Amino acid sequence: MNNRWILSLPVAAFACAVSLQTAGYAAEAPVPSGLVFLPPPPTENGPDFQRDKEIYQITRAEKGSKRWELAAFDADIKGNSGAWFQDSFGLVITPEQTPETYKLLTLVGKKLSKAGKDAKNHYMRKRPYMYYDASGSTCAPQDEEVLRTNGSYPSGHSALGWGMALVLAELAPEQQNLILKRGHEIGQSRVICGFHWQSDVDAGRLVASATVAQLHNDDEFTALLAKAKGEIAQAH
Repeated sequence: MNNRWILSLPVAAFACAVSLQTAGYAAEAPVPSGLVFLPPPPTENGPDFQRDKEIYQITRAEKGSKRWELAAFDADIKGNSGAWFQDSFGLVITPEQTPETYKLLTLVGKKLSKAGKDAKNHYMRKRPYMYYDASGSTCAPQDEEVLRTNGSYPSGHSALGWGMALVLAELAPEQQNLILKRGHEIGQSRVICGFHWQSDVDAGRLVASATVAQLHNDDEFTALLAKAKGEIAQAH
């Protein structure tokens, strides 16, 4: 693959601004609910929360590093999610040049939002910087205030990054290892940033895996996936 693609997908973590046309699609698969299939977040005195806290403390050493800079880049979904998979995926995906692929990824983002929303709202888990009263210590301080009203469990960024990676790996199987590695990295960026506990990120990946698996029973998704595969094949 000689061309370097740039994925241009301006979606919010768990919100999509693009309106999808659903007419003509017969079956819409039910979206899994994270509130039902995920376990509750770790309890205060349990071993899993001790692990969360240990990982958080270890990752504080990343502050100011290249990895910290990448985590800050990954934090800006609205501005930078289009370039998340720039190096691993490779063509330019825009509504104008690759409309079917753009619609596909927008649909995935919409479904991921729905799958994680109930658990987020139910548990309203405190994020690490809130738990430690460490405002201003994250890699994106400008996001801290708005995230105080958004539950930490499961991680929306992690679900979106892993969900996009799973779908992009289907579109470009020859690049799947690099794509999946990048999708995993996007989740870990949330721990490094101080916005999520490790268990939040792990749960976000479960939300993504469950949702993308179920989407293969959704007529709209499968139709868009087929069109996107053809679109990407022609782009080669």
